[in-house]
Amino acid sequence: MNNIENLTYKEALKQLEDLVNRIESPEADITNLAEDVKRAISLVKHCREQIKGFGQELDKIIEQ
Repeated sequence: MNNIENLTYKEALKQLEDLVNRIESPEADITNLAEDVKRAISLVKHCREQIKGFGQELDKIIEQ
């Protein structure tokens, strides 16, 4: 899997959606569940950071 820091928001969101679908699946592999949840949490944090950064950029533009 890609290094999360290098993912765009769209790529991270797609990976997160895929992970959630896999975790929620009745055929979910319990041996990988902990790793999937850890990666999902990291992807959520990454997306939040990107949204926050975008918000800060917008604030700067509006203040000009």
